[in-house]
Amino acid sequence: MLKKYLSDIAFMQVLNLLIKPIWILLIDAAVQEALPQEVYGNYFALFNFSLLFFIVLDLGLNSFNITEVAQDNSKIGLLTGSIIGLKIILALAYVLIILSVGVVIGYTSQEFGLLLTLGAIQILTSLTQFFRSIVSSLQRFRVDGIFMVLDRILVILFVAILLWSEIPDFELTIHRFAYAQVLSLSLVLVSLLFFLRGYLSQVRISFSLASILPILKKSWPFAMLVSLMGLYTYIDGVMIKSLVGDAEVGVYALGYRFYFALLMFAQVFSGVLLPLFTKNIADSALIRSISGYTARLLLFGGLVASFITTVYSLDILTIINPGKANSDSAEVLVLLIFGFVGAALTLVYGALLTAGKELKWLNRFAAITLLLNLILNLVLIPRYNAQGAAMATMTSQIFFGLICFFVSVRKYNLHLNFTSLLRPFLGVGLLALIIFRGKQYAQNMSVHFVMIAIAVLLAAYLFKLYNLKDLKSVLKK
Repeated sequence: MLKKYLSDIAFMQVLNLLIKPIWILLIDAAVQEALPQEVYGNYFALFNFSLLFFIVLDLGLNSFNITEVAQDNSKIGLLTGSIIGLKIILALAYVLIILSVGVVIGYTSQEFGLLLTLGAIQILTSLTQFFRSIVSSLQRFRVDGIFMVLDRILVILFVAILLWSEIPDFELTIHRFAYAQVLSLSLVLVSLLFFLRGYLSQVRISFSLASILPILKKSWPFAMLVSLMGLYTYIDGVMIKSLVGDAEVGVYALGYRFYFALLMFAQVFSGVLLPLFTKNIADSALIRSISGYTARLLLFGGLVASFITTVYSLDILTIINPGKANSDSAEVLVLLIFGFVGAALTLVYGALLTAGKELKWLNRFAAITLLLNLILNLVLIPRYNAQGAAMATMTSQIFFGLICFFVSVRKYNLHLNFTSLLRPFLGVGLLALIIFRGKQYAQNMSVHFVMIAIAVLLAAYLFKLYNLKDLKSVLKK
Protein backbone atom coordinates (compact mmCIF):
# COMPACT_ATOMS: atom_id res chain seq x y z
CA MET A 1 0.00 0.00 0.00
CA LEU A 2 2.84 2.40 0.84
CA LYS A 3 4.38 1.83 -2.61
CA LYS A 4 1.06 2.53 -4.38
CA TYR A 5 0.52 5.62 -2.23
CA LEU A 6 4.01 6.93 -3.04
CA SER A 7 3.52 6.10 -6.73
CA ASP A 8 0.27 8.09 -6.88
CA ILE A 9 1.83 10.97 -4.94
CA ALA A 10 4.86 10.96 -7.25
CA PHE A 11 2.61 11.17 -10.32
CA MET A 12 0.64 14.07 -8.86
CA GLN A 13 3.78 15.89 -7.76
CA VAL A 14 5.33 15.54 -11.22
CA LEU A 15 2.24 17.24 -12.63
CA ASN A 16 2.58 19.89 -9.93
CA LEU A 17 6.25 20.44 -10.75
CA LEU A 18 5.45 20.80 -14.43
CA ILE A 19 2.58 23.27 -14.02
CA LYS A 20 2.31 25.03 -10.65
CA PRO A 21 5.74 26.73 -10.66
CA ILE A 22 4.94 28.22 -14.07
CA TRP A 23 1.74 29.69 -12.64
CA ILE A 24 3.04 30.92 -9.30
CA LEU A 25 6.62 31.88 -10.10
CA LEU A 26 6.25 33.01 -13.73
CA ILE A 27 2.71 34.02 -14.67
CA ASP A 28 1.40 35.36 -11.35
CA ALA A 29 4.78 37.00 -10.69
CA ALA A 30 4.70 38.58 -14.15
CA VAL A 31 1.23 39.96 -13.42
CA GLN A 32 2.45 41.55 -10.19
CA GLU A 33 5.50 42.89 -12.01
CA ALA A 34 3.36 44.41 -14.77
CA LEU A 35 0.80 46.08 -12.50
CA PRO A 36 1.35 48.84 -9.93
CA GLN A 37 2.12 47.62 -6.41
CA GLU A 38 -1.10 49.15 -5.01
CA VAL A 39 -3.29 47.56 -7.71
CA TYR A 40 -1.94 44.05 -7.13
CA GLY A 41 -1.91 44.61 -3.37
CA ASN A 42 -5.60 45.57 -3.48
CA TYR A 43 -6.36 42.45 -5.57
CA PHE A 44 -4.46 40.27 -3.08
CA ALA A 45 -6.37 41.75 -0.12
CA LEU A 46 -9.76 41.37 -1.87
CA PHE A 47 -8.89 37.81 -2.91
CA ASN A 48 -8.07 36.93 0.71
CA PHE A 49 -11.29 38.68 1.79
CA SER A 50 -13.28 36.46 -0.59
CA LEU A 51 -11.50 33.43 0.87
CA LEU A 52 -12.46 34.39 4.42
CA PHE A 53 -16.08 33.54 3.64
CA PHE A 54 -15.30 30.43 1.57
CA ILE A 55 -16.66 28.36 4.45
CA VAL A 56 -20.16 29.59 3.50
CA LEU A 57 -19.72 27.80 0.16
CA ASP A 58 -18.27 24.65 1.65
CA LEU A 59 -19.75 24.16 5.15
CA GLY A 60 -17.46 21.16 5.48
CA LEU A 61 -19.37 19.37 2.72
CA ASN A 62 -16.28 18.32 0.75
CA SER A 63 -14.57 16.71 3.76
CA PHE A 64 -17.86 15.14 4.86
CA ASN A 65 -18.43 13.78 1.35
CA ILE A 66 -14.96 12.20 1.27
CA THR A 67 -15.37 10.52 4.67
CA GLU A 68 -18.74 9.07 3.56
CA VAL A 69 -18.06 8.11 -0.07
CA ALA A 70 -14.56 6.68 0.52
CA GLN A 71 -16.13 4.07 2.82
CA ASP A 72 -19.16 3.39 0.58
CA ASN A 73 -19.16 4.46 -3.10
CA SER A 74 -22.91 3.85 -3.38
CA LYS A 75 -23.46 7.03 -1.37
CA ILE A 76 -22.50 9.12 -4.42
CA GLY A 77 -26.05 8.80 -5.73
CA LEU A 78 -27.60 9.32 -2.30
CA LEU A 79 -25.69 12.49 -1.35
CA THR A 80 -24.73 14.34 -4.53
CA GLY A 81 -28.14 15.76 -5.54
CA SER A 82 -28.82 17.22 -2.10
CA ILE A 83 -25.28 18.60 -1.75
CA ILE A 84 -25.46 20.35 -5.14
CA GLY A 85 -28.82 21.88 -4.22
CA LEU A 86 -27.37 23.05 -0.91
CA LYS A 87 -24.30 24.51 -2.65
CA ILE A 88 -26.52 26.58 -4.97
CA ILE A 89 -28.31 28.04 -1.95
CA LEU A 90 -24.97 28.66 -0.23
CA ALA A 91 -23.60 30.42 -3.32
CA LEU A 92 -26.43 32.96 -3.17
CA ALA A 93 -25.86 33.44 0.57
CA TYR A 94 -22.12 33.86 -0.04
CA VAL A 95 -22.61 36.67 -2.57
CA LEU A 96 -25.00 38.45 -0.22
CA ILE A 97 -22.53 38.17 2.69
CA ILE A 98 -19.42 39.43 0.87
CA LEU A 99 -21.38 42.39 -0.54
CA SER A 100 -22.87 43.23 2.86
CA VAL A 101 -19.56 43.02 4.70
CA GLY A 102 -17.93 44.98 1.86
CA VAL A 103 -20.43 47.80 2.43
CA VAL A 104 -19.62 47.84 6.14
CA ILE A 105 -15.88 47.95 5.44
CA GLY A 106 -16.39 50.72 2.90
CA TYR A 107 -15.20 49.21 -0.37
CA THR A 108 -15.51 51.43 -3.45
CA SER A 109 -17.70 50.62 -6.46
CA GLN A 110 -14.59 49.61 -8.42
CA GLU A 111 -13.56 47.25 -5.62
CA PHE A 112 -17.06 45.75 -5.56
CA GLY A 113 -16.79 44.97 -9.28
CA LEU A 114 -13.55 43.06 -8.71
CA LEU A 115 -14.93 41.43 -5.55
CA LEU A 116 -17.90 39.98 -7.45
CA THR A 117 -15.55 38.38 -9.97
CA LEU A 118 -13.41 36.98 -7.16
CA GLY A 119 -16.59 35.67 -5.56
CA ALA A 120 -17.39 33.83 -8.79
CA ILE A 121 -13.91 32.28 -8.64
CA GLN A 122 -14.61 30.99 -5.12
CA ILE A 123 -18.01 29.58 -6.11
CA LEU A 124 -16.53 27.71 -9.07
CA THR A 125 -13.63 26.52 -6.92
CA SER A 126 -16.08 25.12 -4.37
CA LEU A 127 -17.95 23.19 -7.06
CA THR A 128 -14.80 21.79 -8.69
CA GLN A 129 -13.44 20.76 -5.29
CA PHE A 130 -16.68 18.94 -4.52
CA PHE A 131 -16.63 16.92 -7.73
CA ARG A 132 -12.90 16.27 -7.27
CA SER A 133 -13.73 14.92 -3.80
CA ILE A 134 -15.84 12.26 -5.53
CA VAL A 135 -12.93 11.37 -7.83
CA SER A 136 -10.49 11.03 -4.90
CA SER A 137 -13.05 9.08 -2.84
CA LEU A 138 -13.10 6.55 -5.66
CA GLN A 139 -9.31 6.27 -5.07
CA ARG A 140 -8.71 7.61 -8.59
CA PHE A 141 -5.84 9.76 -7.36
CA ARG A 142 -4.04 10.09 -10.69
CA VAL A 143 -7.17 11.31 -12.44
CA ASP A 144 -7.71 13.73 -9.57
CA GLY A 145 -4.14 14.92 -10.11
CA ILE A 146 -4.92 15.76 -13.74
CA PHE A 147 -7.98 17.79 -12.75
CA MET A 148 -5.90 19.42 -10.01
CA VAL A 149 -3.62 21.09 -12.57
CA LEU A 150 -6.03 21.49 -15.48
CA ASP A 151 -7.37 24.88 -14.38
CA ARG A 152 -3.79 26.14 -13.94
CA ILE A 153 -2.87 24.96 -17.44
CA LEU A 154 -5.82 26.86 -18.89
CA VAL A 155 -5.28 30.03 -16.87
CA ILE A 156 -1.57 30.03 -17.76
CA LEU A 157 -2.57 29.99 -21.42
CA PHE A 158 -5.17 32.74 -21.06
CA VAL A 159 -3.02 35.06 -18.93
CA ALA A 160 0.03 34.51 -21.13
CA ILE A 161 -2.06 35.84 -24.04
CA LEU A 162 -2.92 38.92 -21.98
CA LEU A 163 0.70 39.46 -20.99
CA TRP A 164 2.59 38.88 -24.19
CA SER A 165 0.30 38.63 -27.24
CA GLU A 166 0.20 42.42 -27.84
CA ILE A 167 -3.33 42.14 -29.22
CA PRO A 168 -4.71 45.70 -29.63
CA ASP A 169 -7.08 46.78 -26.82
CA PHE A 170 -6.53 43.45 -25.08
CA GLU A 171 -3.74 44.26 -22.67
CA LEU A 172 -3.51 42.93 -19.12
CA THR A 173 -5.73 44.50 -16.44
CA ILE A 174 -6.49 43.19 -12.98
CA HIS A 175 -10.11 42.52 -14.03
CA ARG A 176 -9.07 40.52 -17.11
CA PHE A 177 -6.68 38.57 -14.90
CA ALA A 178 -9.66 37.59 -12.72
CA TYR A 179 -11.89 36.83 -15.74
CA ALA A 180 -9.24 34.41 -17.06
CA GLN A 181 -9.48 32.44 -13.81
CA VAL A 182 -13.28 32.32 -14.02
CA LEU A 183 -13.14 30.95 -17.57
CA SER A 184 -10.53 28.31 -16.65
CA LEU A 185 -12.49 27.03 -13.65
CA SER A 186 -15.69 26.88 -15.71
CA LEU A 187 -14.03 24.65 -18.30
CA VAL A 188 -12.65 22.35 -15.56
CA LEU A 189 -16.11 22.05 -14.00
CA VAL A 190 -17.58 20.96 -17.33
CA SER A 191 -14.75 18.41 -17.73
CA LEU A 192 -15.39 16.96 -14.26
CA LEU A 193 -19.10 16.57 -14.96
CA PHE A 194 -18.28 14.75 -18.20
CA PHE A 195 -15.82 12.38 -16.46
CA LEU A 196 -18.29 11.55 -13.66
CA ARG A 197 -21.31 11.28 -15.95
CA GLY A 198 -21.66 7.54 -15.25
CA TYR A 199 -21.94 8.14 -11.51
CA LEU A 200 -24.13 11.23 -11.84
CA SER A 201 -26.55 10.11 -14.55
CA GLN A 202 -29.32 9.33 -12.03
CA VAL A 203 -28.61 12.29 -9.74
CA ARG A 204 -31.31 14.95 -9.44
CA ILE A 205 -30.64 18.30 -7.78
CA SER A 206 -32.71 18.55 -4.61
CA PHE A 207 -33.66 21.58 -2.52
CA SER A 208 -35.72 19.50 -0.10
CA LEU A 209 -35.11 20.35 3.56
CA ALA A 210 -35.82 16.72 4.42
CA SER A 211 -32.67 15.65 2.55
CA ILE A 212 -30.54 18.77 3.17
CA LEU A 213 -30.93 19.12 6.96
CA PRO A 214 -29.48 15.65 7.84
CA ILE A 215 -26.42 16.47 5.71
CA LEU A 216 -26.00 19.84 7.43
CA LYS A 217 -26.28 18.19 10.83
CA LYS A 218 -23.48 15.75 9.99
CA SER A 219 -21.26 18.24 8.19
CA TRP A 220 -21.33 21.16 10.63
CA PRO A 221 -18.24 19.99 12.63
CA PHE A 222 -16.31 19.86 9.34
CA ALA A 223 -17.69 23.32 8.51
CA MET A 224 -16.50 24.72 11.81
CA LEU A 225 -13.01 23.32 11.25
CA VAL A 226 -12.71 24.65 7.70
CA SER A 227 -13.99 28.04 8.88
CA LEU A 228 -11.56 28.39 11.78
CA MET A 229 -8.55 27.22 9.77
CA GLY A 230 -9.50 29.41 6.82
CA LEU A 231 -9.75 32.47 9.06
CA TYR A 232 -6.35 32.10 10.69
CA THR A 233 -4.76 31.22 7.34
CA TYR A 234 -6.17 34.00 5.13
CA ILE A 235 -7.02 36.87 7.46
CA ASP A 236 -3.47 38.26 7.31
CA GLY A 237 -3.87 40.07 3.98
CA VAL A 238 -7.18 41.63 5.06
CA MET A 239 -5.73 42.85 8.36
CA ILE A 240 -2.63 44.32 6.69
CA LYS A 241 -4.88 46.27 4.29
CA SER A 242 -7.02 47.56 7.17
CA LEU A 243 -4.15 48.43 9.52
CA VAL A 244 -1.33 49.71 7.28
CA GLY A 245 -2.63 49.94 3.67
CA ASP A 246 -2.40 48.35 0.21
CA ALA A 247 1.32 48.98 -0.33
CA GLU A 248 2.25 46.74 2.61
CA VAL A 249 -0.12 44.08 1.29
CA GLY A 250 1.95 44.13 -1.90
CA VAL A 251 5.13 43.66 0.14
CA TYR A 252 3.54 40.70 1.94
CA ALA A 253 2.18 39.17 -1.28
CA LEU A 254 5.66 39.22 -2.84
CA GLY A 255 7.10 37.17 0.03
CA TYR A 256 3.97 35.02 0.29
CA ARG A 257 4.18 33.67 -3.28
CA PHE A 258 7.07 31.23 -2.76
CA TYR A 259 5.54 30.00 0.52
CA PHE A 260 2.23 29.47 -1.28
CA ALA A 261 4.00 27.45 -3.98
CA LEU A 262 5.54 25.16 -1.36
CA LEU A 263 2.19 24.82 0.41
CA MET A 264 0.47 23.82 -2.85
CA PHE A 265 2.88 20.93 -3.30
CA ALA A 266 2.35 19.77 0.29
CA GLN A 267 -1.45 19.96 0.03
CA VAL A 268 -1.37 17.25 -2.61
CA PHE A 269 -0.48 14.83 0.19
CA SER A 270 -3.44 15.95 2.29
CA GLY A 271 -5.79 15.48 -0.66
CA VAL A 272 -4.69 11.85 -0.96
CA LEU A 273 -4.31 11.16 2.76
CA LEU A 274 -7.87 12.04 3.82
CA PRO A 275 -9.66 9.46 1.61
CA LEU A 276 -6.85 6.94 2.16
CA PHE A 277 -6.95 7.28 5.96
CA THR A 278 -10.76 7.20 5.93
CA LYS A 279 -10.86 3.94 3.97
CA ASN A 280 -8.17 2.29 6.14
CA ILE A 281 -8.73 3.94 9.55
CA ALA A 282 -8.89 0.53 11.30
CA ASP A 283 -5.50 -0.57 9.91
CA SER A 284 -3.18 0.85 12.60
CA ALA A 285 -0.01 -0.50 10.96
CA LEU A 286 -0.84 1.21 7.67
CA ILE A 287 -1.76 4.45 9.46
CA ARG A 288 1.56 4.49 11.32
CA SER A 289 3.57 3.67 8.21
CA ILE A 290 2.02 6.24 5.87
CA SER A 291 1.61 9.07 8.39
CA GLY A 292 5.14 8.62 9.71
CA TYR A 293 6.79 8.55 6.29
CA THR A 294 4.77 11.48 4.93
CA ALA A 295 5.47 13.61 8.02
CA ARG A 296 9.21 12.94 7.77
CA LEU A 297 9.18 13.74 4.05
CA LEU A 298 7.29 17.04 4.43
CA LEU A 299 9.25 18.15 7.50
CA PHE A 300 12.49 17.39 5.71
CA GLY A 301 11.42 19.40 2.66
CA GLY A 302 10.23 22.25 4.87
CA LEU A 303 13.49 22.43 6.80
CA VAL A 304 15.59 22.38 3.63
CA ALA A 305 13.46 25.17 2.14
CA SER A 306 13.59 27.16 5.41
CA PHE A 307 17.36 27.01 5.67
CA ILE A 308 17.93 27.87 2.00
CA THR A 309 15.51 30.81 2.04
CA THR A 310 17.17 32.15 5.20
CA VAL A 311 20.43 32.43 3.26
CA TYR A 312 19.12 33.24 -0.23
CA SER A 313 15.69 34.88 0.33
CA LEU A 314 16.49 38.11 -1.51
CA ASP A 315 18.15 36.22 -4.38
CA ILE A 316 15.03 34.05 -4.76
CA LEU A 317 12.73 37.09 -4.88
CA THR A 318 15.05 38.83 -7.34
CA ILE A 319 14.74 35.87 -9.70
CA ILE A 320 10.93 35.82 -9.39
CA ASN A 321 10.28 39.59 -9.32
CA PRO A 322 13.49 41.41 -10.34
CA GLY A 323 11.84 44.82 -10.43
CA LYS A 324 10.14 44.66 -7.02
CA ALA A 325 12.29 42.39 -4.83
CA ASN A 326 13.10 44.06 -1.52
CA SER A 327 14.51 43.18 1.89
CA ASP A 328 11.12 43.53 3.65
CA SER A 329 9.51 40.93 1.38
CA ALA A 330 12.59 38.72 1.85
CA GLU A 331 12.04 38.79 5.63
CA VAL A 332 8.37 37.90 5.09
CA LEU A 333 9.42 34.94 2.97
CA VAL A 334 11.83 33.57 5.59
CA LEU A 335 9.25 33.78 8.39
CA LEU A 336 6.50 32.15 6.31
CA ILE A 337 8.71 29.28 5.16
CA PHE A 338 9.56 28.43 8.76
CA GLY A 339 5.80 28.39 9.40
CA PHE A 340 5.54 25.69 6.73
CA VAL A 341 7.00 23.20 9.24
CA GLY A 342 3.81 23.56 11.28
CA ALA A 343 1.62 23.46 8.18
CA ALA A 344 3.26 20.15 7.19
CA LEU A 345 2.27 18.58 10.52
CA THR A 346 -1.29 19.87 10.09
CA LEU A 347 -1.58 18.45 6.57
CA VAL A 348 -0.65 14.95 7.76
CA TYR A 349 -2.04 14.66 11.27
CA GLY A 350 -4.96 17.03 10.69
CA ALA A 351 -6.02 14.72 7.84
CA LEU A 352 -5.66 11.70 10.14
CA LEU A 353 -7.79 13.27 12.89
CA THR A 354 -10.38 14.37 10.32
CA ALA A 355 -10.55 10.85 8.86
CA GLY A 356 -11.09 9.51 12.38
CA LYS A 357 -13.76 12.20 12.94
CA GLU A 358 -11.89 13.57 15.97
CA LEU A 359 -13.39 16.96 15.16
CA LYS A 360 -14.02 18.01 18.75
CA TRP A 361 -10.28 18.24 19.38
CA LEU A 362 -9.55 19.87 16.04
CA ASN A 363 -12.23 22.56 16.41
CA ARG A 364 -11.27 23.35 19.98
CA PHE A 365 -7.62 23.97 19.16
CA ALA A 366 -8.36 25.66 15.81
CA ALA A 367 -10.43 28.22 17.75
CA ILE A 368 -7.52 28.82 20.13
CA THR A 369 -5.19 29.18 17.14
CA LEU A 370 -7.49 31.75 15.52
CA LEU A 371 -7.60 33.80 18.74
CA LEU A 372 -3.81 33.62 18.97
CA ASN A 373 -3.48 34.70 15.32
CA LEU A 374 -5.83 37.68 15.73
CA ILE A 375 -4.03 38.93 18.84
CA LEU A 376 -0.61 38.58 17.23
CA ASN A 377 -1.75 40.35 14.04
CA LEU A 378 -3.27 43.26 16.01
CA VAL A 379 -0.09 43.67 18.04
CA LEU A 380 2.57 42.97 15.40
CA ILE A 381 1.22 44.51 12.16
CA PRO A 382 1.14 48.14 13.40
CA ARG A 383 4.68 47.71 14.75
CA TYR A 384 6.36 45.57 12.07
CA ASN A 385 4.03 45.96 9.03
CA ALA A 386 4.06 42.97 6.65
CA GLN A 387 6.76 41.21 8.69
CA GLY A 388 4.45 41.32 11.71
CA ALA A 389 1.74 39.43 9.82
CA ALA A 390 4.33 36.85 8.77
CA MET A 391 5.37 36.37 12.41
CA ALA A 392 1.73 35.82 13.37
CA THR A 393 1.20 33.29 10.56
CA MET A 394 4.40 31.39 11.40
CA THR A 395 3.49 31.14 15.10
CA SER A 396 -0.10 30.05 14.38
CA GLN A 397 0.90 27.36 11.88
CA ILE A 398 3.53 25.85 14.17
CA PHE A 399 1.20 25.93 17.20
CA PHE A 400 -1.69 24.15 15.45
CA GLY A 401 0.61 21.67 13.69
CA LEU A 402 2.17 20.57 16.98
CA ILE A 403 -1.28 20.20 18.55
CA CYS A 404 -2.43 17.94 15.69
CA PHE A 405 0.72 15.86 16.03
CA PHE A 406 0.50 15.29 19.79
CA VAL A 407 -3.25 14.56 19.73
CA SER A 408 -2.66 12.00 16.93
CA VAL A 409 0.14 10.36 18.91
CA ARG A 410 -2.23 9.93 21.87
CA LYS A 411 -5.33 8.92 19.90
CA TYR A 412 -3.68 6.45 17.51
CA ASN A 413 -0.80 5.13 19.63
CA LEU A 414 1.83 6.27 17.16
CA HIS A 415 4.58 5.32 19.62
CA LEU A 416 6.67 8.47 19.77
CA ASN A 417 10.18 7.19 20.45
CA PHE A 418 12.62 9.94 21.33
CA THR A 419 15.65 7.72 20.71
CA SER A 420 14.54 7.34 17.07
CA LEU A 421 14.74 11.12 16.70
CA LEU A 422 18.54 11.09 16.99
CA ARG A 423 19.11 10.40 13.28
CA PRO A 424 16.76 13.19 12.08
CA PHE A 425 18.38 15.62 14.52
CA LEU A 426 21.79 14.73 13.09
CA GLY A 427 20.36 15.33 9.61
CA VAL A 428 19.07 18.77 10.64
CA GLY A 429 22.48 19.61 12.11
CA LEU A 430 24.23 18.56 8.90
CA LEU A 431 21.88 20.65 6.75
CA ALA A 432 22.28 23.70 8.99
CA LEU A 433 26.06 23.40 8.96
CA ILE A 434 26.36 23.12 5.18
CA ILE A 435 23.71 25.72 4.30
CA PHE A 436 24.55 28.39 6.89
CA ARG A 437 28.29 27.94 7.26
CA GLY A 438 29.13 26.44 3.89
CA LYS A 439 28.35 29.70 2.08
CA GLN A 440 31.43 31.29 3.63
CA TYR A 441 33.74 28.68 2.12
CA ALA A 442 32.09 28.15 -1.27
CA GLN A 443 33.66 30.05 -4.14
CA ASN A 444 30.28 30.90 -5.64
CA MET A 445 26.59 30.03 -5.40
CA SER A 446 26.92 27.05 -7.78
CA VAL A 447 29.56 25.40 -5.59
CA HIS A 448 27.44 26.03 -2.50
CA PHE A 449 24.39 24.40 -4.10
CA VAL A 450 26.45 21.32 -5.00
CA MET A 451 27.44 21.12 -1.33
CA ILE A 452 23.79 21.52 -0.34
CA ALA A 453 22.70 18.77 -2.76
CA ILE A 454 25.17 16.32 -1.20
CA ALA A 455 24.06 17.32 2.31
CA VAL A 456 20.38 16.85 1.32
CA LEU A 457 21.11 13.34 0.06
CA LEU A 458 22.89 12.38 3.29
CA ALA A 459 20.28 14.06 5.51
CA ALA A 460 17.43 12.30 3.65
CA TYR A 461 19.07 8.98 4.56
CA LEU A 462 19.23 10.07 8.21
CA PHE A 463 15.52 10.97 8.01
CA LYS A 464 14.86 7.40 6.77
CA LEU A 465 13.40 8.63 3.50
CA TYR A 466 15.28 5.89 1.66
CA ASN A 467 17.65 3.07 2.52
CA LEU A 468 20.96 2.09 0.92
CA LYS A 469 19.37 -0.86 -0.90
CA ASP A 470 16.96 1.51 -2.69
CA LEU A 471 19.84 3.82 -3.64
CA LYS A 472 21.93 0.97 -5.04
CA SER A 473 18.94 -0.20 -7.12
CA VAL A 474 18.45 3.29 -8.58
CA LEU A 475 22.16 3.65 -9.39
CA LYS A 476 22.17 0.28 -11.18
CA LYS A 477 19.21 1.33 -13.33
